[in-house]
Amino acid sequence: MLPETFYKLGIMGWPLLGCSILATMIILERVAFILTTSFNNGQLLKDISAILWSHKHQPRNLRDEIVTLELGKARAPYDRGLVMLRLIAALAPLCGLLGTILGIIEAFRVIAVTTNPVTPNMIADGLWEALLTTAIGLMIALPAVIVSSFLTAWRNKVLGSTLSSLNAQSINFDLEYFENNNLENIRSPNRVAS
Repeated sequence: MLPETFYKLGIMGWPLLGCSILATMIILERVAFILTTSFNNGQLLKDISAILWSHKHQPRNLRDEIVTLELGKARAPYDRGLVMLRLIAALAPLCGLLGTILGIIEAFRVIAVTTNPVTPNMIADGLWEALLTTAIGLMIALPAVIVSSFLTAWRNKVLGSTLSSLNAQSINFDLEYFENNNLENIRSPNRVAS
Protein backbone atom coordinates (compact mmCIF):
# COMPACT_ATOMS: atom_id res chain seq x y z
CA MET A 1 0.00 0.00 0.00
CA LEU A 2 1.48 3.34 -1.00
CA PRO A 3 2.06 5.83 1.85
CA GLU A 4 -0.16 8.51 0.30
CA THR A 5 -2.97 6.00 -0.20
CA PHE A 6 -2.57 4.75 3.35
CA TYR A 7 -2.73 8.32 4.65
CA LYS A 8 -6.00 8.90 2.79
CA LEU A 9 -7.59 5.90 4.54
CA GLY A 10 -7.62 7.91 7.74
CA ILE A 11 -8.03 6.25 11.11
CA MET A 12 -9.35 3.03 9.54
CA GLY A 13 -6.07 2.53 7.68
CA TRP A 14 -4.50 0.73 10.63
CA PRO A 15 -7.24 -1.89 11.14
CA LEU A 16 -7.34 -2.47 7.38
CA LEU A 17 -3.56 -2.85 7.26
CA GLY A 18 -3.74 -5.30 10.18
CA CYS A 19 -6.45 -7.32 8.43
CA SER A 20 -4.43 -7.35 5.23
CA ILE A 21 -1.22 -8.53 6.90
CA LEU A 22 -3.00 -11.18 8.98
CA ALA A 23 -4.96 -12.51 5.99
CA THR A 24 -1.78 -12.68 3.90
CA MET A 25 0.07 -14.57 6.65
CA ILE A 26 -2.77 -17.07 7.09
CA ILE A 27 -3.10 -17.62 3.33
CA LEU A 28 0.65 -18.19 2.91
CA GLU A 29 0.73 -20.61 5.85
CA ARG A 30 -2.25 -22.54 4.47
CA VAL A 31 -0.64 -22.75 1.01
CA ALA A 32 2.49 -24.19 2.65
CA PHE A 33 0.30 -26.68 4.54
CA ILE A 34 -1.44 -27.76 1.34
CA LEU A 35 1.88 -28.27 -0.44
CA THR A 36 3.41 -30.32 2.39
CA THR A 37 0.21 -32.33 2.86
CA SER A 38 0.02 -33.05 -0.86
CA PHE A 39 3.53 -34.53 -0.77
CA ASN A 40 2.44 -36.80 2.11
CA ASN A 41 -0.63 -37.87 0.16
CA GLY A 42 -2.24 -40.87 1.78
CA GLN A 43 -0.35 -40.66 5.07
CA LEU A 44 -3.50 -39.76 6.98
CA LEU A 45 -5.28 -42.79 5.55
CA LYS A 46 -2.31 -45.04 6.39
CA ASP A 47 -2.15 -43.79 9.97
CA ILE A 48 -5.86 -44.19 10.74
CA SER A 49 -6.01 -47.44 8.77
CA ALA A 50 -3.31 -48.90 11.02
CA ILE A 51 -5.36 -47.96 14.08
CA LEU A 52 -8.49 -49.43 12.50
CA TRP A 53 -6.57 -52.61 11.63
CA SER A 54 -5.52 -53.04 15.26
CA HIS A 55 -9.23 -53.00 16.20
CA LYS A 56 -10.47 -55.16 13.33
CA HIS A 57 -11.96 -57.80 15.65
CA GLN A 58 -14.03 -55.24 17.53
CA PRO A 59 -17.71 -54.62 16.75
CA ARG A 60 -18.36 -52.27 13.85
CA ASN A 61 -19.94 -49.55 16.00
CA LEU A 62 -16.76 -49.42 18.12
CA ARG A 63 -14.59 -49.25 14.99
CA ASP A 64 -16.80 -46.44 13.67
CA GLU A 65 -16.29 -44.49 16.91
CA ILE A 66 -12.53 -44.99 16.68
CA VAL A 67 -12.50 -43.70 13.10
CA THR A 68 -14.65 -40.71 14.10
CA LEU A 69 -12.31 -39.83 16.97
CA GLU A 70 -9.17 -40.18 14.84
CA LEU A 71 -10.64 -38.11 12.00
CA GLY A 72 -11.65 -35.48 14.55
CA LYS A 73 -8.04 -35.26 15.73
CA ALA A 74 -6.79 -35.16 12.15
CA ARG A 75 -9.20 -32.37 11.22
CA ALA A 76 -7.62 -29.73 13.50
CA PRO A 77 -4.60 -28.97 11.26
CA TYR A 78 -6.92 -28.64 8.25
CA ASP A 79 -9.08 -26.10 10.10
CA ARG A 80 -6.22 -23.96 11.40
CA GLY A 81 -6.70 -20.33 10.43
CA LEU A 82 -10.10 -20.78 8.77
CA VAL A 83 -12.08 -19.07 11.53
CA MET A 84 -9.69 -16.11 11.55
CA LEU A 85 -9.78 -15.88 7.76
CA ARG A 86 -13.59 -15.82 7.82
CA LEU A 87 -13.51 -13.19 10.56
CA ILE A 88 -11.19 -11.02 8.47
CA ALA A 89 -13.49 -11.50 5.48
CA ALA A 90 -16.35 -10.13 7.58
CA LEU A 91 -14.44 -7.37 9.39
CA ALA A 92 -12.49 -5.82 6.50
CA PRO A 93 -15.57 -4.57 4.59
CA LEU A 94 -17.09 -3.32 7.85
CA CYS A 95 -13.90 -1.40 8.64
CA GLY A 96 -14.00 -0.03 5.11
CA LEU A 97 -17.63 1.00 5.50
CA LEU A 98 -16.90 2.69 8.81
CA GLY A 99 -14.01 4.50 7.14
CA THR A 100 -16.36 5.63 4.38
CA ILE A 101 -18.87 6.98 6.88
CA LEU A 102 -16.15 8.78 8.84
CA GLY A 103 -14.73 10.16 5.59
CA ILE A 104 -18.11 11.48 4.45
CA ILE A 105 -18.66 13.07 7.85
CA GLU A 106 -15.26 14.75 7.55
CA ALA A 107 -16.00 15.89 3.98
CA PHE A 108 -19.27 17.50 5.10
CA ARG A 109 -17.53 19.07 8.10
CA VAL A 110 -14.98 20.67 5.77
CA ILE A 111 -17.78 21.90 3.49
CA ALA A 112 -19.71 23.28 6.47
CA VAL A 113 -16.82 25.38 7.79
CA THR A 114 -15.65 26.72 4.44
CA THR A 115 -16.36 30.34 3.70
CA ASN A 116 -15.56 29.94 0.02
CA PRO A 117 -18.10 28.68 -2.49
CA VAL A 118 -18.46 24.89 -2.48
CA THR A 119 -17.12 23.40 -5.67
CA PRO A 120 -17.80 19.96 -7.12
CA ASN A 121 -14.07 19.31 -6.76
CA MET A 122 -14.31 19.68 -2.96
CA ILE A 123 -17.18 17.21 -2.79
CA ALA A 124 -15.58 14.73 -5.19
CA ASP A 125 -12.25 14.79 -3.35
CA GLY A 126 -13.93 14.09 -0.01
CA LEU A 127 -16.07 11.29 -1.43
CA TRP A 128 -13.10 9.74 -3.23
CA GLU A 129 -11.14 9.52 -0.01
CA ALA A 130 -14.16 8.17 1.85
CA LEU A 131 -14.98 5.46 -0.70
CA LEU A 132 -11.35 4.35 -0.86
CA THR A 133 -11.66 2.64 2.53
CA THR A 134 -14.61 0.54 1.34
CA ALA A 135 -12.71 -0.48 -1.78
CA ILE A 136 -9.65 -1.48 0.27
CA GLY A 137 -11.85 -3.40 2.72
CA LEU A 138 -13.44 -5.34 -0.14
CA MET A 139 -10.03 -5.99 -1.71
CA ILE A 140 -8.97 -7.63 1.56
CA ALA A 141 -12.24 -9.54 2.07
CA LEU A 142 -12.58 -11.08 -1.40
CA PRO A 143 -9.37 -13.16 -1.34
CA ALA A 144 -10.11 -14.14 2.28
CA VAL A 145 -13.57 -15.44 1.32
CA ILE A 146 -12.30 -17.24 -1.78
CA VAL A 147 -9.36 -18.90 -0.01
CA SER A 148 -11.50 -19.81 3.00
CA SER A 149 -14.07 -21.48 0.73
CA PHE A 150 -11.36 -23.31 -1.20
CA LEU A 151 -9.71 -24.55 2.01
CA THR A 152 -13.03 -25.76 3.40
CA ALA A 153 -13.83 -27.64 0.18
CA TRP A 154 -10.32 -29.13 0.06
CA ARG A 155 -10.53 -30.25 3.71
CA ASN A 156 -13.93 -31.84 3.11
CA LYS A 157 -12.60 -33.66 0.05
CA VAL A 158 -9.51 -35.02 1.81
CA LEU A 159 -11.31 -36.09 4.98
CA GLY A 160 -14.34 -37.38 3.05
CA SER A 161 -12.25 -39.62 0.80
CA THR A 162 -10.31 -40.85 3.84
CA LEU A 163 -13.57 -41.66 5.62
CA SER A 164 -14.89 -43.52 2.57
CA SER A 165 -11.75 -45.65 2.37
CA LEU A 166 -11.87 -46.41 6.09
CA ASN A 167 -15.55 -47.38 5.87
CA ALA A 168 -14.75 -49.75 3.01
CA GLN A 169 -11.96 -51.27 5.06
CA SER A 170 -14.27 -51.71 8.04
CA ILE A 171 -16.90 -53.39 5.85
CA ASN A 172 -14.21 -55.74 4.55
CA PHE A 173 -13.39 -56.67 8.16
CA ASP A 174 -17.06 -57.60 8.67
CA LEU A 175 -17.17 -59.63 5.46
CA GLU A 176 -13.98 -61.43 6.40
CA TYR A 177 -15.37 -62.18 9.85
CA PHE A 178 -18.62 -63.58 8.47
CA GLU A 179 -16.83 -65.66 5.83
CA ASN A 180 -14.53 -67.15 8.46
CA ASN A 181 -17.46 -68.00 10.69
CA ASN A 182 -19.59 -69.51 7.93
CA LEU A 183 -21.99 -66.59 8.08
CA GLU A 184 -23.03 -67.47 11.64
CA ASN A 185 -24.20 -64.58 13.76
CA ILE A 186 -24.82 -62.49 10.64
CA ARG A 187 -27.79 -60.82 12.31
CA SER A 188 -25.94 -60.10 15.54
CA PRO A 189 -24.65 -56.50 15.41
CA ASN A 190 -22.48 -56.91 18.51
CA ARG A 191 -20.09 -59.76 17.97
CA VAL A 192 -17.45 -60.74 20.47
CA ALA A 193 -13.81 -60.34 19.54
CA SER A 194 -12.21 -63.49 18.14
